[in-house]
Amino acid sequence: MRIKILIIILWFAIIPYASVAQSELNQSDASGLKQGLWRKTYPNGRTLYEGRFVDDKPAGEWRRYHDNGKLRALLQYNTQSDSAWAKMYDVTGKLTAEGLYMDEKKEGVWTYFSDGKKISEDNYKKGAKEGVSHTFYATGEILEEILWENNMRNGKYSALFTNGKPFMECIYKNDKRNGLCVSYFENGKIELEAFYQNDLPEKEWKFFDPKGELLYTLQYSEGLLQNPEVLYEIETRKLNEMERQGKNLDDPAKYFDDPSQILLKNR
Repeated sequence: MRIKILIIILWFAIIPYASVAQSELNQSDASGLKQGLWRKTYPNGRTLYEGRFVDDKPAGEWRRYHDNGKLRALLQYNTQSDSAWAKMYDVTGKLTAEGLYMDEKKEGVWTYFSDGKKISEDNYKKGAKEGVSHTFYATGEILEEILWENNMRNGKYSALFTNGKPFMECIYKNDKRNGLCVSYFENGKIELEAFYQNDLPEKEWKFFDPKGELLYTLQYSEGLLQNPEVLYEIETRKLNEMERQGKNLDDPAKYFDDPSQILLKNR
């Protein structure tokens, strides 16, 4: 009997505190400014987000969740600078990105991950890509280096072998390839010199063998091949040779719009 009485007393003692805690959620002051702890839930009852406001601004640590209950984002707000350091997670709870928000826009270096490994790194200014970006091989070496201006590729683009030597170099202007694009064999010899104008093949495209000897040249004008007979002759020769070896022909025409695919094929 004494135990039952004690349980009843404790129950009535706890209820007021639980009610008070619940009543403190999602409150605004007399001026309509959000203050204190705020929490929102999914239809399934799980927490969508939770964190504190100070004078209508997020403050301190905020957490956002996937609807399966896994953490989606962890943000640490600095009310003095309107900034927040953010870590983002996928539905399994693995880290996918981290970086700084300033006035709710990405700022500075953002790093991206896949399965715990860094896969890319971008620089931002007021939410737009600015400066150098890198992507990485799974083993950590730099795969690509790109220059950005106001969210557009401008300047030199490089793709690299794992030993750091280039396998492709291009020039971008206003997010389009303009000028010479060069791809290389692993021995450093040029494999292809391809000229672009506003992202379209233009002028001469020169193909070389691994020894550096010119194999053939294609001529382009505004993206259109001007000497298809050369390509036909080369491909007929390749086809005959590959048929003798019992292999399938890999049509190089699919690489014309993006010469980097030639290199990816050989990686």
